[in-house]
Amino acid sequence: MNNGISYTFAKKMRLSSKKDIDSLFTGANSFTNSPFRVFYRIVKQEDNNSSPCSLVISVPKKHLRSAVKRNLVKRRVREAFRLNYPKLLGPVLENKGIRLLFLCLYLPYEVYPYRKLEAKMQSLLERFAQIPEEGIDLSIGPVD
Repeated sequence: MNNGISYTFAKKMRLSSKKDIDSLFTGANSFTNSPFRVFYRIVKQEDNNSSPCSLVISVPKKHLRSAVKRNLVKRRVREAFRLNYPKLLGPVLENKGIRLLFLCLYLPYEVYPYRKLEAKMQSLLERFAQIPEEGIDLSIGPVD
């Protein structure tokens, strides 16, 4: 199974900068791909130390009151991303020399099974893989 593809979810793939996360809510594009509301920004890749894709997964306490259920959903979404990113989106971002910052906001009021979340994550990553081909305007620039 190991044919040169890394299936890890490295720390640099986690979007943790408050400034970057705030920029996703203020000046980013968004769309809904049920069960997710997705906020994203595409910026030019400036250094090779950063990951071509950084992700935040958010499950509102208003939707799922139990912390155990919120953490379960985040683990399932993160696992679906980890397994599908190297095949679907990673090569596209590396070839184009761009960096994708995105936030997945989980909308349902119940916990979906892993298979359903994985299928939705695959469709989300395929949609992101098509965005650079559609000619996104990269004049937005890097997040300061």
